[in-house]
Amino acid sequence: MKKTLIATTMLVGLSTGLALAPASTVFAQETTASTEAVQQNWLDALNTRIDLVQTKGALLRAQIALEIEQSPERARQALDDAQVWVSKAKERAATGAKTQIQAMSDDITSARDAIADMPSEARAKIDALTVTTEARLLEYKQGILDTDEAKLLQMRYAQAEAHAALLQAQLAEKMDATGELATAYLDKANAFYQSTKEGASEGWQAGLGEISADIDSAKRLIAEKRDQAGTAITDLATRAARFVKGAQ
Repeated sequence: MKKTLIATTMLVGLSTGLALAPASTVFAQETTASTEAVQQNWLDALNTRIDLVQTKGALLRAQIALEIEQSPERARQALDDAQVWVSKAKERAATGAKTQIQAMSDDITSARDAIADMPSEARAKIDALTVTTEARLLEYKQGILDTDEAKLLQMRYAQAEAHAALLQAQLAEKMDATGELATAYLDKANAFYQSTKEGASEGWQAGLGEISADIDSAKRLIAEKRDQAGTAITDLATRAARFVKGAQ
């Protein structure tokens, strides 16, 4: 039952994550106060979006700690990280979203408190929080703002989403015997990485080729040498975490 619940959640994450493509374009050609306000609102929204993706990543690390590593202490540490990021999201969020994000914060505290005495309840709470975070992210679909700051934030967002997708692939590799979910999440991570290519530095563009090759290698291991796939995906997720930390 537990594996079924987790697999269902991962499917929800896969479908919602793929719906996050920009929906429109905002042109920043005017210099009126109104346009500047629109730009600032856009930047605040994208920063909130990044905070929520970081929250999702921390929740996934908590799931990995409980389901794969069997480490309650690492799970608590990951939930502490999730609490930091969701607090940042609340600070930046529009007034109407603050109540929903505060509820997420309360649920993170509840999940952390349940780890010691009710680990199955804690897992279920973390699982539900991951779904809730995906739902909040869907509310932040938005257009493209053509400024240097916006481009940098878009890069950070894509790197954070790629990292989350690799964490989901890490979970899926253990929970889904077919390997199809893990492969789908690897493809999702690669798509987010490739979305950062345009306008990036030569060094980053060169690194993307290596990342893409390593993701393809992990996919082959899923199909041909399954016992080695988990380590390869974990290594990819660890590298992705360094990218995210370096971009902060």
